[in-house]
Amino acid sequence: MPSLVLGTAGHIDHGKSSLIKALTGTDPDRLAEEKARGITIELGFAQLDLPSGRSIGVVDVPGHEKFVRQMVAGATGIDVVLLVIAADDGVMPQTREHLAIIDLLGISRGIVAITKADLVDEDWIELVRDDVANLLVGTSIEGAPLVNVSSKSGTGLPELVEVLDRMSGETPSRQASLSMRLPVDRVFTISGAGTVVTGTMWSGTAHRDDSVEIMPGGTRARIRGVQVHSESVDEAHAGQRVALNIAGVEKSEISRGDIIAAPDTLTVSDRFDARVTYLGAGDEKVLESGARVHVHHGTREVLGRVLLMDDATLAPGQSALAQIRLEEPLSPRYEDRFIIRSYSPVYTIGGGSVLDALPPRRTKLKEHERELLDALVAHDLSAASVGLLAARGLPMSSLQTAAALGVQRSQVADELNRAKLERFKVGSETYFVTTEAQAGLLNRIEAELLAFHQESPKATGIAAAALRDRIDRRLDAKVFDALLSLAVDAGTAALGGGSVRHPKAAVSALAEEETALAALGSILISQGLSPSGVTALAEEAGVDVGVARKVHTRLVAESTVVRLGPELHFDAAAMSAAREKIETHLRANGEMLAKDARDLLGTSRKYVMPILEYFDAQGLTRRDGDVRVLRRG
Repeated sequence: MPSLVLGTAGHIDHGKSSLIKALTGTDPDRLAEEKARGITIELGFAQLDLPSGRSIGVVDVPGHEKFVRQMVAGATGIDVVLLVIAADDGVMPQTREHLAIIDLLGISRGIVAITKADLVDEDWIELVRDDVANLLVGTSIEGAPLVNVSSKSGTGLPELVEVLDRMSGETPSRQASLSMRLPVDRVFTISGAGTVVTGTMWSGTAHRDDSVEIMPGGTRARIRGVQVHSESVDEAHAGQRVALNIAGVEKSEISRGDIIAAPDTLTVSDRFDARVTYLGAGDEKVLESGARVHVHHGTREVLGRVLLMDDATLAPGQSALAQIRLEEPLSPRYEDRFIIRSYSPVYTIGGGSVLDALPPRRTKLKEHERELLDALVAHDLSAASVGLLAARGLPMSSLQTAAALGVQRSQVADELNRAKLERFKVGSETYFVTTEAQAGLLNRIEAELLAFHQESPKATGIAAAALRDRIDRRLDAKVFDALLSLAVDAGTAALGGGSVRHPKAAVSALAEEETALAALGSILISQGLSPSGVTALAEEAGVDVGVARKVHTRLVAESTVVRLGPELHFDAAAMSAAREKIETHLRANGEMLAKDARDLLGTSRKYVMPILEYFDAQGLTRRDGDVRVLRRG
């Protein structure tokens, strides 16, 4: 099966699709409109079998300037580029734009096919070859072999195949050890199979019955079947053109630009930090910080803004650190390449490499934030793993750190264990955090608790989830619970009744609640199976109704009271006695009418019906017409 992808590039009508058909026997133009107009509109696909026995997948991209977004979608997944330049036209505008995109995407393996070689004389071809060689200087495919071909006569095709075969043997396969990612470039429905997506596997492997997550939406699904170039396979791996039959989702729930990924391996972000290169706009116009642009990542295009970190402008040919703010979310990963195109009129002006996929919103860098970005630029994962914790200011596991950096867990785990970091357990997972960040979070917990008590002097505490939202919504609930335990140990927080309070605050509110607790509990015991509503109970006990509701919630949590409705609470001991009476009666008599239960329990129909329904739900009884019978025994 192919494990490399060859992609075309070049100006419209330079013969890309004809060349692919001549090489593979497959016409990549599949749409009727493409055949009628003689131009490529959508991505086309084929498979090329080479003399060595190797096979490579082929992606044919549109050359028209109106379809550059489709070209970028196809180019982001290729390993080797076949730049097609017609001998009779030479270098044209889309030749230059496509080459710039190839360069920005970091595609380092390339071949140039000088097509329509049968239409010009040798002297002209030599001039074109010189122009092309000069064009490639300074790009990622500088020095790429140039092959003269004619799709019509077949001239040069054997030589081109030989070069492709040699290069495919020299080009390394993509990283299969990372988690699976497949950017979707097509989605459709097959009768009897359901939803199918296609794309080039960026990393990892995909197997039948694997669970997957559709990003950035986060929908969970399952792989029903896997194909590589129309052949069913047990698994597909990085670098292959893949079709996945996805179970559990409709076609309308997936679109081009989504990423099919292993669950919990990607983050969703409306911004990312990057190293940006600005090509210019065909003149000396600078890129201003805050400029609105089209951002192409994988097979998705969204609008965003480029916010420069160090200067207000960027001159053509320069690179700089920037934060890309997005108008729609993406799921990028460290070292992903992206393209930026001007807002209007639309043309390619630059691109770059993702550094931090989930940074805070800022452009003025603190020292540790700059150190992190510098480490990421330098591919220093040891420094980056610790720097990421400092920049996030949050506890992270080694798995989360590795996912954020787009690397394997083993590449960061040892460094985190060696570093001078605070750590604590959440279940079986160890979380790491810098001493400064942990102290800051604990200080925030105390400060927010004191602020809450000042705002709500009658409250005895705040729900843990609400407190977490006040501190940092990025904190996982279980991680926040671990931090709360540290705050309790430090004497800056206290837990009780399902809420969090400051130990030195809410004294009067706590006293009021304890008084209400004793009064309401006593009244509920005395009322047995004929209790008053919360409002009436509060009035009888002489307490605030809001406090009464809180007390009822606490009594329910402590299993002292059974709640059958917002206004209906029974003493738990009375309900236990009622259960015993009903069970004894049914064992002796076999069945019971509602009026029998009413007389047996000494209460009214108002209360006996919810009591009986409660015991039905508890599995004690079962309703059979107008009577109740024992569900078991």
